[in-house]
Amino acid sequence: MIIGIDVGNTAIKLAFAHESEAIVKRVSDPEAIESLSQTLWAASRSEPADIRIASVNRTKTHELIERTQTKAGTKTAFRQITHTDLPLAVETDSPERVGIDRLVGCYGAAKVYRLPLVVVDAGTTVTVDLVDSEGIYRGGAIIPGLEMQTRALAAGTDALPHIDWQDSCESASLAAPHCVPAKDTISAIRLGILSSVVGGIERLVRLYGNPSCVVVTGGDCQCIAAALQISSQHDFNTHLHPHLVCRTLASLG
Repeated sequence: MIIGIDVGNTAIKLAFAHESEAIVKRVSDPEAIESLSQTLWAASRSEPADIRIASVNRTKTHELIERTQTKAGTKTAFRQITHTDLPLAVETDSPERVGIDRLVGCYGAAKVYRLPLVVVDAGTTVTVDLVDSEGIYRGGAIIPGLEMQTRALAAGTDALPHIDWQDSCESASLAAPHCVPAKDTISAIRLGILSSVVGGIERLVRLYGNPSCVVVTGGDCQCIAAALQISSQHDFNTHLHPHLVCRTLASLG
């Protein structure tokens, strides 16, 4: 049994090979690690589990491995994926320092979509990465994510409220022409932050040479993809691909 796990700073995503659904747990949930370890233990009772992990959160990864192996022992084999495990050429100054989630996502997208392409991973940060026409990872850019920008705005002002983007991803519709300009404070914050991220993505795609394919994944992918699809400021096609990283891990040879 092959299982892929994407351990981020905000959420942990788990996918079983050949299954379309993924399990998502918020890192802030005190029961997240215990729940996932129970899931892995239960899965390994029928057959040994080959578990591939892409992690940018070492603490949570260590907790998950330790707690699962306490339950399941040798029935679970964990392998933390690095750039050397991927058949993806990486042309950056220090390939080993590129977030492994970014590389796994780009490798997975390059197997499915037409090259060249851009992968947008909308999580704690929004990464915007380029895979060229030869399938080579060329690097990318990092933008503060929706939640991070919202927290910074709330912390740096006296009267502006905090907004939970997870509660209302339909807020991407705020980018529609009939909602501009915003008519209340919360809508104004959502419109401003969403526009800054989407506008940044559009500019980066132009700087990358205008690839016609943009693949959007990550926890806020629905918000970002919907806003990109509404926008008329670009010529690329937007493809929504939730849980791209953990699904790619589960399909690795």
